[in-house]
Order: sequence, then C-alpha cells, then structure tokens
Amino acid sequence: MKIVRINVEKEDIRFDEIASDSKYFLRGARGLSSQIIHDEVPPLCNPLGKQNKLVIANGLLGGSPFPCSARTSIGAKSPLTNGIKEANVGGRPAMMLARHGIRALVLEDISPILKLILIDQDDIKILPAERYKGLGNYNLHSKLKQKYGENIGIYSIGPAGEYIMNSATVGANDLEGYPSRHAARGGLGAIMGSKGIKAIVIIPSKKSKAIMHDIKKFREVSRPFAKKLAQTREKFSIFGTAMMMAAMSGYGGIPTKNFHMGSYDKIDNISGEKLHELVTARGGKKRLACSPTCVIKCSNLVVDESGNHITSSLEYETMALNGSNLMIDDLDSLAKIDHLCDDLGLDTIEFGGTVGVAMDCGKVEWGDANKVFEILDHEIRDNTEDGQLYGNGVKKIGERFNAKRVPHVKGQGISAYDSRVFKAMGVTYATSPMGADHTSGAAIAGRVPSQHKDYGELTKNENKLDLSFELQIYTAIMDSMGCCYFIGPSYENMEILANAINAMYDLTLTREDIINIGIDIIRMELQFNEKAGITQEMNDVPEFFRNEPSEPLGLKYTFEKVELKNFWKKLDEHKF
Repeated sequence: MKIVRINVEKEDIRFDEIASDSKYFLRGARGLSSQIIHDEVPPLCNPLGKQNKLVIANGLLGGSPFPCSARTSIGAKSPLTNGIKEANVGGRPAMMLARHGIRALVLEDISPILKLILIDQDDIKILPAERYKGLGNYNLHSKLKQKYGENIGIYSIGPAGEYIMNSATVGANDLEGYPSRHAARGGLGAIMGSKGIKAIVIIPSKKSKAIMHDIKKFREVSRPFAKKLAQTREKFSIFGTAMMMAAMSGYGGIPTKNFHMGSYDKIDNISGEKLHELVTARGGKKRLACSPTCVIKCSNLVVDESGNHITSSLEYETMALNGSNLMIDDLDSLAKIDHLCDDLGLDTIEFGGTVGVAMDCGKVEWGDANKVFEILDHEIRDNTEDGQLYGNGVKKIGERFNAKRVPHVKGQGISAYDSRVFKAMGVTYATSPMGADHTSGAAIAGRVPSQHKDYGELTKNENKLDLSFELQIYTAIMDSMGCCYFIGPSYENMEILANAINAMYDLTLTREDIINIGIDIIRMELQFNEKAGITQEMNDVPEFFRNEPSEPLGLKYTFEKVELKNFWKKLDEHKF
C-alpha cells in the first residue's frame, strides 16, 4: 500500500510505499490522517492556507470483505475548531482506492485554479476543472459519470466548498450513484476548496492491490461477525437511524426549538416509522447499504409522490436538527433540505444548528421551511453576504447576532442529543479533540462499550466519564479500521478486529495492542490541539446547558469543569 502526495499548485505527485517497519504501517483512516496532520501541519497555521493538508484515507481493513469496513476518513486542521479534525464517509470510493493500492491521498499547498484529480490504472493525472465551476454535486456527478463511466468513485465539493464556507463537506457517491454520502463535520470541504480540487475521480481497478495474507483465516473471523450483525441489527435495517426520532423525543433529549426543549409535540409527523410508511408507499427504497461491505443496510432512498428521487439517505441527525430543532414537522421539507445540503456540499447538522440560532434571535420564523429553502437555494448557492453567514456555522452566526444561546463546543455545532439528558454524550462533546462531534463517542441510549460493566442510568452522572472515555477510544479504533461504528465500539469487538488484522497482514496483535492504537491516536490529536491553542481548559458545554433546565425533564448539565479539564488523564490510568 502507498501514500500518494499531491501538490495541487505545482501539480507534483509523489508515491510513498508504506513499509512494514514504517510508523504508518498500523495507521489507517483517522489514525493515518491524524498522524500526518500531527507530524506535518504547523498547529498555528491558517486552516485555509498553504501549510494545511487534506488527508483522504481508507482504513486498515480497507479493500477487505470485513463487514462495514469500506469507509473513508478525511482529515485536516479544521476551519471551524482550529484544531485537528476527522470526518468519515461511506459510499463507493474507499474500496476503490484500496483496490488501487492506495491507503491515502495527501493534498498539499493551495491552488486558485479549479482542478480535478483522475486516478486510473497505475496513473494519476491532474486535469483542469473550470468547466465544473459552481456546479452542485448532483449535476457534477452526472457530468463526471457521462465522461468517465457509470462505475466510477467520486469525492467532490459543491458550491459551499468552492466558496470556502466553514460548514462545507466532502461528498462521495453512494452505491446507487447519488452524491448522498458526506464527510460532513468540521468544514473539510472548505479545505478541499482551498486546495482548488473540485473532484477526485477513481476509475475501477482491473485487479485489487489490497493486501490480504490469509483470506481463509480472515473469512473465519469476518463471516460469523457479519452474520451476527445482520441478525442483531434487523430493526435498524428496516427503519434506519430515523427510528431514533420518536425514541429521543421520548427520552426528552431531542433538540427542539434551538434546545429550549427536549421533546417535540409533533414528533409523530417526522418519526422513523412515518418515514418508513412514506418511503414504502411511494415506491422508494429501504435496507440500502452505505458502502460495498455494509451488512447492516440502514439507509433509505426517498422519492416524491411522482416517484422522483429527492434524497438518500435521510438520517436522524439531519431530521432532528432541521426538524424538531427548527419546528418543521413535514418529511418532504426535511428531504428537500437534505437534498439541497447534499447538492451544495453543506453539513446538515451545522446548518440546522445555525438556522436554529437565527430563529431563536427572531431573524427567521420558527417552522418556516420555505425561508430555509431560500437560504439554501439562493443565499448560499449564490454566495451572498447572508449565504456566507449561514454557511459558516453556529458559532459565527451566534457572534453576528450576539445570541445568548449558541449550541457549539470549540466552534463546532452540537448534534442531535441534549447534553443535559444524555450525560455521557455531553462529556464526549466537551472533551473530544474533534469539538462537539457525537461520532467521536456516541453514548446514545443502550450503547455500552463493555458487557461486564455498569455505566449507570442514562440521565445520571454516575460512570459517564468512563462511558464516554471508553467509547471515544474504541471509536478512534473503529475509525482507523475504516469501520462504521454501528458494528459496535466495544471491548469485546476489539478482539475480533485484532484477529482480522492479524489474518490480513500476517501479524500477532492482541486486543490490548489494538486498544493501544486508539490511545495513541487520541494522544496525538490532543497534542496537536494543545499546540494549536485548543487546551483542556476549554473542555465544556455551552453555559445555557448549566443554567437552563431541559424541558420536560428539568435536568441541567452538572459535571464539574475540573472533571472535564482532567478527563484525558485517564489515558495513563484507565483500566479497560
């Protein structure tokens, strides 16, 4: 496997083979991107300047048949947090990169001219892309497929990335061919835009160059695990992440009216069950895989009343932040918002949080879906002054309007779980090197990282520091393998991962070795952030979570700031 370094300004391309004794050998996806950023990017640099690098990497299990292992990690110094950032995405391209023998692409320098990177059989070219300037992802992907073939893999940015908006995403095409998969958090699309790269196109490899030492032994590990996942995630496969809408409202922890409330009285109108009925009745699709090795298949494809595609896939976080959070109770409106965000290349979580602040400040009426469409399809698409405001995230709009309630941590908008109710999730928001990112350690109801420990009741502080800590370590490992964390970031699954890695690379790693990989990744990320000025003193949630009780449960955020400041001392003392 190799790392491909591309200087986008000089158009120089360098291939670095990853030797078995290289520090990169056991670094994949998030682990590799964080290692490169830690080693090579000046922590105090301008995220949108020449010294930042964008790393697009697949995981240690990339190119293998391990279940749910074909995800891409994209990493850089974030324009939102000014710290280290990784966001991962499914779709076609990660598996295709691995089959070309590429573990990572590293984009260096910046370019004022829009370009396209084409990866073909044993060849990489940098081509002019001015003809694609300003195109939304849907139109762009259609043109690229016409030119290069239906079976290509694509990473791309929409207009938001070209306009260097801090909420911009890097999109990937899904298995149905739509640009519906996005590495959304952290504004990494703005970094790709600063590099002048509109798209990366991957032609299918004729023969896989992915490493596989012992496929028989590998399948002995992966097949039973895949079968178990398919059986135990059956309900999840049917309803997808949208099934959490009614449940999270029932727990009193879904963002409602810019986090003024945790339950929505019209939740039944936008529930996962209602979405299932709508998709089924209209002839849409359910049980779709997000990547080639996915066995859980929790995605959907939403069509309108005439059977025309609107979006895929409509997920919980998008529905909550743009639904209950904005008091919009119509599924077609949420599907349209999702489509527009995918087309523009914009993080639906950050956007929903941003509009929530605007509504809270009286700049937009609560529930006004048409105004939200206008913001997306006119202001942001046309790059107006207001478009820049709404495209640059929760913190920026809060500063502009002098808002009293701004749901962000370290510059990144909070996702769809109220910290006052989901206590461990609040710890993750406050302490993660990534800012308020639920995917760094998603302590949702029922998720525990060990079957042999008691982590206490959901809304109580008891053992939640340990719960968040363990989930963050295990999730860093899952991210580095290129795996979806829905397969389970747990102590038990670390043994399975160790066995799979051993069969793939002819190694003898133990579960403890795998856990240490996660610890090393987190340690690197924290070191980078400290040098960038993102210190442990900043580990906290917005003050209104401490001062205002949630409704209807009447809960406040009650972890002491000193507990959050000292949280990562666990790296040296925690027992798994």
